Amino acid sequence: MMDESTTERTETNGKMELPSEPKSASKCLGGEGGDIALNSPHLNNQRETGLKILTQDFKRRLSFRKDTLKSVKEDSIRVKMDKIKNETREANVNTECLQTELPAKCKEDEEKKCFQEDSPPMDNQDDNEPQALRRGLKIIPSFRNGTSFKVKSAEGIGFTRSNSKRFSMGLFKRKEDGDQASKENKSIPEEDKPFGREGVQNEPLSVMQINDLIQKRQLLEAFKHIRDLEGELLAEREAKKYEEHPKEYTVRAKDVDLLYESLSKEIQHIVEDTLDLSSMDAKALIEMMVALIEEEEKVHGGAAAITVPSEPVTKLGLARNWREHWKKTVNESVNKRILKVHIPLKDDATWLLTHLGFLKNAVRQDLLTIKDSIHKFYPDNYRVCDTYLKAFHEALSLHLQGILQGGNSFESHEFHAILDWVTNVYHSEGLLGHPDLQPEIKTEDLPSLLTPEVLDKLEKDYIHSVKLKTKSCLENIQILEAKEKWDSEEQPEALQSQYHSSLSFDIQTIVGEHMKASGKICKNLETAVLEMSVKEVTRFIPCFGKAFLEQDKEKNYPQFASLMVTYVNNFYDLRMEFRTRFNVNCEELEKTLNDLIVRYRKYFLNKLMLKTQLIFKKILSQAWIINSRTLDSFIMKILLVIEDFSQHLKHLKEPIFKEFLNEVHKFVVKEYITQVLKTKSRMKRTKRELVSRIMTQEATTINDTMMHLGSNAEWLFPAIPDIASIISEKEKGKIKYYLERLAWNYPDIREEHMMAILTLRGLKQTKRQSVARHVNRPSVELEFTSGRTLFADIEFPNTIWCFESFCR
Repeated sequence: MMDESTTERTETNGKMELPSEPKSASKCLGGEGGDIALNSPHLNNQRETGLKILTQDFKRRLSFRKDTLKSVKEDSIRVKMDKIKNETREANVNTECLQTELPAKCKEDEEKKCFQEDSPPMDNQDDNEPQALRRGLKIIPSFRNGTSFKVKSAEGIGFTRSNSKRFSMGLFKRKEDGDQASKENKSIPEEDKPFGREGVQNEPLSVMQINDLIQKRQLLEAFKHIRDLEGELLAEREAKKYEEHPKEYTVRAKDVDLLYESLSKEIQHIVEDTLDLSSMDAKALIEMMVALIEEEEKVHGGAAAITVPSEPVTKLGLARNWREHWKKTVNESVNKRILKVHIPLKDDATWLLTHLGFLKNAVRQDLLTIKDSIHKFYPDNYRVCDTYLKAFHEALSLHLQGILQGGNSFESHEFHAILDWVTNVYHSEGLLGHPDLQPEIKTEDLPSLLTPEVLDKLEKDYIHSVKLKTKSCLENIQILEAKEKWDSEEQPEALQSQYHSSLSFDIQTIVGEHMKASGKICKNLETAVLEMSVKEVTRFIPCFGKAFLEQDKEKNYPQFASLMVTYVNNFYDLRMEFRTRFNVNCEELEKTLNDLIVRYRKYFLNKLMLKTQLIFKKILSQAWIINSRTLDSFIMKILLVIEDFSQHLKHLKEPIFKEFLNEVHKFVVKEYITQVLKTKSRMKRTKRELVSRIMTQEATTINDTMMHLGSNAEWLFPAIPDIASIISEKEKGKIKYYLERLAWNYPDIREEHMMAILTLRGLKQTKRQSVARHVNRPSVELEFTSGRTLFADIEFPNTIWCFESFCR
């Protein structure tokens, strides 16, 4: 046997070198523990024959790699049997065969070269064949396990795969020293092992093979092989292998990045699928995904916060932040689920309300699934319920904002539907507040579903839409009133002896519905809607009143009085009930309604004046004097017209009824006095006394008639008798007394009125002025605070006829 020093191997520049011994089969084969000399020609021939048989057997086995597992099992059983038979025959052979591994892609000519020997063939080849087969079977498992190898030829030349870390050199001892080699291998420090490998290095799969693993959702296995490829590429980059071929490096880096992207997409698919799968299937996928994420975090511990570059070349070796990718995927998948909720056709008036109902049911069901069947498969640190709740919250916010962006044509009920959903439905028991979601679904820290700016704009849009709807409804009311009542000769309905229509009720109903709807959302919105509604009603009422009067001027409706009474009753109801029912500041509306009632009353009196004007002009005429003692007197004609035209006033509500009758009473007295003061006829003393008596009698008739109709303006009665007394009074001192009494009863009387009365009495101009100037009159304040005006509305020409020639 040869000395160990003569067979010791040396290492130069990372390559194994052999000693300068004769390059023949008779030289020793060195193991890690030392060399064994094989000088026997018989053994050399036996080894040569065995290697040839081994080569032929191995070439045959390479052609059947697809059936490797089956063939290896069968061959192993056969070889074990042969081994038992030949153990005694081979007992004197104390050698160690070098176990080798050929790469899968080794060419046929390389195999021949690796096992070529210079010795002549052995004569006893048949006897040694079982031993050669046994050695071949030792090689096959090591090849399948990816064991690195080095073969020493007859010339002592070593063949290695030096360009890739997937192949590493190693020599193995004979079988009895195998356990010791395994222990030594385990003792290698972790940092000295190749990237992404543990213990013995496996040959990485191809890109397509790894992609097949991903498609089969063998994610952990695929991840390990991707790490192997990544580690190999990084090592080659460190060795500056690609300095002359940078494009090749870029292509390989892109391949690795694409594989990582495929894993990322599988994470995305798992997240998207789990909400629709059974609990058992979801559990398997989630646990596999979580294991993958945690494995990636384990490899890149502490690097999860690092931003991953966008270029594949710069991504190598960096953390992929798959937990963040998971969160992002949760958000994206939730957003997709929200967008899949059915939206009915917008031709349906209730499309938005229906869609929001579908949205509520879909979100609630998904949250229940997450709470009951999903979150328990995740580790606690994933905070699954909170993550999904936040994702749904953000997705719903974006979805609603998207709906509002197309809301230019929305009506008030559509804006209201969104507002109600955001403020009431979202946190109700029908959705986030559902009892089955508690306590995992926590909504305390959720922000508003819509930002304050968006919510403020939504409320303004809603108020504006309510304004347009209110305006439209009020205009429709006016159109219906004109069509059904103004152009009809039917009298209005009487409710409890009062003319009644739905005008006030319809207006209050419109305002009440908007107030109720907005009040369900919030108190501030209710107040804003109510104030807006009051303004719209305040704008509408004068327009409505004006339209009715203008139509009457044009068509002279025969039922004008009854319609006027009906509308005045409605105006009064609005004035009284708006404040009490809606508890809102209605000062402007009340003033508008009061002004409209006064306007209607004046219009009524104006029509009354047109009917009686010609008769009033007969007062103090000769015909008036002649007919004063008959039932056909002019005053009776006037009162009959007034009574007939005013009969509908009895259907007015109190106190409007009294106000109207008092004004009619005042109208009669005022028109009577106006005709008296405008008289141009000259009267002798006897005629003045007759006129005085007739005026006193007619004053009583007027007062009695108007009291019978319902007036309570008794303060009007003394006016005509006092003027009559002045006309017939002989004593000038009493004339002054009657004037003062008239002035105190009617503070609005002016000096020109007194001058006209004194002129009718027949006093000279100087005397009239003297008397008028010395009359004791009330203060100006009393004139404006009494609330009684009679003479202020009496106008007559500036020229006052003087009857000085008749004065005595």
